[in-house]
Amino acid sequence: MNNVNRKFRLVSLLVLLVPINLIAQNNDSLKTRKAQVTFAYPIGSNGMSSLEYSNNFSFNILYGLNGGVNGVEISSILNYNKGEVKGFQLSGISNINIGLSKGFLLSGVSNVCGDSTSGLLLSGVLNYSKGNSTGLQLATINISANQFNGFQLGVVNYAKKIKGVQLGVINILGDAEKGVPIGLFSIVKNGLYELELTGGEAIYSNLNYKMGVERFYTIYKIGYSSFKNSPVYSAGLGFGGNISISKTQKLSVELSSNQIVYNNNWNGNLNMLNKVDFNYKYSFSEKFSLMIGPSFNIYVTEKKVDGEYGTLNIPYSIYANEWSSGKLFMWVGLNAGLSLKL
Repeated sequence: MNNVNRKFRLVSLLVLLVPINLIAQNNDSLKTRKAQVTFAYPIGSNGMSSLEYSNNFSFNILYGLNGGVNGVEISSILNYNKGEVKGFQLSGISNINIGLSKGFLLSGVSNVCGDSTSGLLLSGVLNYSKGNSTGLQLATINISANQFNGFQLGVVNYAKKIKGVQLGVINILGDAEKGVPIGLFSIVKNGLYELELTGGEAIYSNLNYKMGVERFYTIYKIGYSSFKNSPVYSAGLGFGGNISISKTQKLSVELSSNQIVYNNNWNGNLNMLNKVDFNYKYSFSEKFSLMIGPSFNIYVTEKKVDGEYGTLNIPYSIYANEWSSGKLFMWVGLNAGLSLKL
């Protein structure tokens, strides 16, 4: 049991500590072998000399430390390579590569790469690449410490610089350049951070906060109105993008969905206002802009007041449909307001 615990602690230290001291290596001095088998380093066909060899096929029963791979490598716990890895890597816990990684890296917990990567990195918890990266990163947390070209999909995505797309709950970018972060929170250096105060025919006053980049941003919305002398509150989430016409003029397209709360009644009845807004924005200073434009509205409600469906003052309907438990309204309205860049 003590031997097992010692081996487990050794593997844990390798998984946790090796990524901290990633130093790029090269394969110039590596010898080549067609195949190797390791039980747990250094118990294997390459013995204590494992780090001197690059293998076409590498099988590590528990974990292995090797010079590189040009083909396939499989382990139940850990694959570690000081040189280049090209091909397919599979591990139960972690792939740790100090040199270039190119191909398909699949692990249960983490892929950690100390140089450039190219291809698909797929893991349960973490993908980390120190050098430039190209391809697809899919994990709970994706970290690209340098230039990233491709697609990051995870709960948390980070890239120092990106040409591609991030899709996650939290996206962090050092420089968006030609990148597009799509998520609930997109934190971008020199990105778009904006407050808007707007009004419309159904929700009289709205406070909107936008974060992301000009090409794509997330919108958080709260609003206030009244209906039959009772307060109406709204809270919503949306996405949008700006199209530049000139230095002072832009067009924006935004989609949002807003929960409507009538007279402080927070019960579970469906009461949603969905909007598509088309706005013209004119900047009269570096920070301030005026905006105005039409909006297409779809209001779906199961809320009744005085026997009628709806808790908004709808000016007219271009389409309405009522069923046994609710009603749908459609109309074209108008938005206008003022925005402040932060």
